[in-house]
Amino acid sequence: MLAGAEKQIESYRTRFDQLDKVYDTFLKDLINVYADQIADIEFVDRFFGKRTLRFAGVDGTLYKKPTFDLIVFFGGAYAAEGTVSVSHDGEIQVKYDEQYLNRGLSVSSVLPVFINEVRIIDQSILVRDEYGEVDVAAGRPDQWVVDNTAFADYIMGLAEFYVGYALVTRNKPVDILLMDRIMSAELSSFYAETSPSRVDLDHESGLIGADAGGRPLTKTDWAYARRLFGNPALNTPPPRGEFLLPRVVRELLAHGAMTRDEIMQVLDLQGGEWEKRLDAVLKEGLRARDDVGPVLKRKKDRYYAVPQLRGLEDRVRTLLDDVCGRIFSDDETILYDERFKINGKWLTTSDLAFLSLMALFQIMRACWSNPTLLVGVAKDSSARDMKNQLLPVLNHVARFHGGFNAVAQDVPDTDRMILQWVSLREHERLGVPWATIEYDTAFKTVVPHFSGKEGLVSGARRNQISLNMTFVKAYFQLTQAKSDPRLRSNVLLYDRLIYPEFDTGEDRILVLRHDYGMTVEPVETVLYLEACNPVQQFIITLFKKMTATSVPELFGHIKPLYIADKIAKYYYDQHKRMIDSAHTWLAARPELREMLFYLGTFRERRSDIEHTRKYS
Repeated sequence: MLAGAEKQIESYRTRFDQLDKVYDTFLKDLINVYADQIADIEFVDRFFGKRTLRFAGVDGTLYKKPTFDLIVFFGGAYAAEGTVSVSHDGEIQVKYDEQYLNRGLSVSSVLPVFINEVRIIDQSILVRDEYGEVDVAAGRPDQWVVDNTAFADYIMGLAEFYVGYALVTRNKPVDILLMDRIMSAELSSFYAETSPSRVDLDHESGLIGADAGGRPLTKTDWAYARRLFGNPALNTPPPRGEFLLPRVVRELLAHGAMTRDEIMQVLDLQGGEWEKRLDAVLKEGLRARDDVGPVLKRKKDRYYAVPQLRGLEDRVRTLLDDVCGRIFSDDETILYDERFKINGKWLTTSDLAFLSLMALFQIMRACWSNPTLLVGVAKDSSARDMKNQLLPVLNHVARFHGGFNAVAQDVPDTDRMILQWVSLREHERLGVPWATIEYDTAFKTVVPHFSGKEGLVSGARRNQISLNMTFVKAYFQLTQAKSDPRLRSNVLLYDRLIYPEFDTGEDRILVLRHDYGMTVEPVETVLYLEACNPVQQFIITLFKKMTATSVPELFGHIKPLYIADKIAKYYYDQHKRMIDSAHTWLAARPELREMLFYLGTFRERRSDIEHTRKYS
């Protein structure tokens, strides 16, 4: 075993050696060093309109515990807040609120449920056939259900987004919101997971039929609450691909009925092929499919959106406030059934994903309006899109020259490992803190044209390109040890919301030409290849002030999320003790002994006997 492990490590070292010259060849042009560690005062004044800023970091925790024939799920989220002061010369001072255990914003919830009911509420453990239908004949042992259920993860995720939503919509919203999640990845995941084509909304949702602003939530509401979100100033949802129909609906809701030619003009669509595409999309909107729609009506030659879609955002926000208000209520008189059931139907993981997506949409909308700087941070990332998507695409469209293919194919597979090795190797020339250029997260789903057509790109999967002009991402490294400059903190990843006032200049927009169907679609993306980036300068300077070398767990990480994590761990311990104590209390009740004997599984009884024998 040791020989095999040694061989693997040596092989990995050989792969690293192939990166010897990448820094000088091209990587130096993709990295910004922020040695001055000062903020751009002009940016601070323009973005925030003040120099004393409130911030919050949000993190969550979860726990699940099988208790006889029950399983108890716990999930919660907690915020650590503080103040950032920016001086006239750009120096940043950070002060953290005290007594955060008592004063910090937090929510949590607990759900005890019979193990046999977990299959009802957790779609992630359902066994599906090749057509996506649930295989009712397929069974899983109870222990497998306990080990694999993700319901507590969904509670925690919803709690984090609900806390973030509360922080940016309260009377005095925070100016900077830091999340322990990559927002763009969460948005893509929730969007795909809640697709009506993947969820049987008749049987796998408790939200359908729930009161949403005075009207029951329909399947059409569910489908288009996901699809209509966007920002007109960023041209989203974009008039292309799968987003074309929801964009048409948005325009009709905003401007009233229009003819086909008027829609073409508003969306700046030109040419006969676009006319055919739009005709197909309008036809799709006029008919219902799988009980979703229609979303368009036609009167003579004019199209208009169906009335039920008006006010959908407000109705869904009311639903979000109502359902999450019950789930996370501190009112002890609200029973578990009232928290996690609506009209007698369980809320499922699909419902929690939908609510999380709606909460994220509300966070984004509030951050554009306030404005609030929204940043998500990942401590560990296996992403490889800079190596496998961004650089090949930029080379293919002649926007940049240089990439890992010119060095060797067999280099380390993740962006983080590549950048960490280069930073170690070039520590004398590459100072900290540094960050890679920011680039649109839509690049994760873009590849050079499948047939190699010059200047054209394709979507990585089914020729689809994900939502653009919404988030940008970058890798960064904050610090090094004073005793040894080669001992550096981990390379981390952040993504942030795109802001139309700061990210839409001509020098930071790259328009890709997507070969889609019979048309070539323009796909606008944000790319800070050569443009000055005061937003990133502020973020990295702030992060540098939020890290420390004196605390091992904080080395290269940021303190607000570190504190939020410590708060989460504190409450995790508190709830774990309560849940475990309840298990022990039940087991010790003489009047329940006979029933509990038969509720427990053979494995549990055997484990108890073995434990007693071992320690008696």
